[in-house]
Amino acid sequence: MSAGGRVRALLAVTCAASTLGAPRPTRGDPPAGGGREPPVHVVDLHVDVPWQVHFKGRDPRLGEGHARSATLVAGHYLGIVLPIYLPDRARPEGPQIEDASAVLATIEAIIAASPVLLPLGAARAEPGKISTFLSIEGAGAFAEDIAQIDRFIARGVRLISPNHAKNTRLSSSATGEPAAFGLTELGKRFCERVYAQGALIDVSHISDAAFADLVPIAAAHGAPIVATHSNARAVANRPRNLTDEQLRLIGRSGGVAGLNFHAPFVNGKNEADLDDVLAQVDHMVRVAGVDHVAIGSDFDGGIIPTKGLDDASALPALAARLRQRGMSREDVVKIFSQNALRILGWRPAGARGGQQPR
Repeated sequence: MSAGGRVRALLAVTCAASTLGAPRPTRGDPPAGGGREPPVHVVDLHVDVPWQVHFKGRDPRLGEGHARSATLVAGHYLGIVLPIYLPDRARPEGPQIEDASAVLATIEAIIAASPVLLPLGAARAEPGKISTFLSIEGAGAFAEDIAQIDRFIARGVRLISPNHAKNTRLSSSATGEPAAFGLTELGKRFCERVYAQGALIDVSHISDAAFADLVPIAAAHGAPIVATHSNARAVANRPRNLTDEQLRLIGRSGGVAGLNFHAPFVNGKNEADLDDVLAQVDHMVRVAGVDHVAIGSDFDGGIIPTKGLDDASALPALAARLRQRGMSREDVVKIFSQNALRILGWRPAGARGGQQPR
């Protein structure tokens, strides 16, 4: 099954789960008869297990950290995006394209060692198993030869950020040294190539100037703008978060912003709780729209997790709080899985099995 076919199968699962039980509760009401609702499935756009295993020496069998096999199952995970993260300091001279190949091999080893995970490009979605997807976080190494990104997209990479914490030859970073550029000319050609090959640019680490440069490029390709793990800057004033105008542009493009559980990105402090996350959800939904907010936990990414969202098993608690506060089950399902699946299934116009953003 193609990645697009696998996404359609996962969407069928989430749609079926969202309609279980009759009659459907109205907004804010509990299930009819006082029964318990079926679980809300999760598709998480950013979980940094590969970094932990490849660079930090963690055992690949998912026995520790935020995203353990047991916590993923308890959290009702249905899909997970595993980043090929290329640290700015991977080598004295900076990361190389061959480093991306090595991290991809590590991801394959993680999946092979973890029965709960389905293989990359698995032929079908399976109940009780978690579908795996790929991203690249910090693609500055590809400035050496931007055509090399094609083979990673062919292997299933769906989301690609042109930089991480530092500026690269492709783009300035949200957290890099002040720069007089956004996307470089090479970076613009790189983004054009990514879209043409059927993948998407991840804006979570790029600068505001680079974001502005990307908007017309994405529009020319009919591509949704995606921030896999960034919150609202109006709620937590951090450069890694999104301005309201950026959130509006993401919504207009049909894209998504993935809710990040790192406390400083939630409320600007080193400690946050579920109420702070709910404030982020409220603002992001109000500005971008409920069809344009997703989950991008950043679990295992060296984060300070929000209290009450200490690991992947806590996602049902967030879903329950959203329902208790009046959000419809349909909208919770959108945020927890369906919005992410929509962008994971995007293809350029005219591509086989392609779809356009709403």
